[in-house]
Amino acid sequence: MERTNEYMLNRIMWKAGKHGIYKRANPYTLFFNELSESIKAYLKSNINEEVSGLPVIFFTKPSNQWTLLCTKQVIGYTGEKIFSISFQDIADIKTYPFQITKKNKPEWDELPILDKQNNEFVFHTSDGYEHNLLHNVLLMCWRLVS
Repeated sequence: MERTNEYMLNRIMWKAGKHGIYKRANPYTLFFNELSESIKAYLKSNINEEVSGLPVIFFTKPSNQWTLLCTKQVIGYTGEKIFSISFQDIADIKTYPFQITKKNKPEWDELPILDKQNNEFVFHTSDGYEHNLLHNVLLMCWRLVS
């Protein structure tokens, strides 16, 4: 079965709903269609929808680092540069081991991902709940395309 943009959009929105995106009032995590027109225009100027697919969920944090989950890839901004990884290029989605990080799980705000060339990309969320949402949605997307 071909994983069309519409199919992936519906799956991402379903999974996000299962992880409480509709229940939490969080100004840092929004569906793309809920963003202001100026933010949408900024994000669209920094992505190629033919490669990234449709933008679905936008994660940001007070430091202005952000992650944009699309239907074909995930795009991040470090505060200095924009980077992306396609779902089919993901080799591993890491979680924080308790012994390495000094943060409690609700404070986790970075999700490291390795590509097949062993490059690490760090995607940002506002807190551990959004970290969990991004982790689980990305895990689903990765499994759907592999």
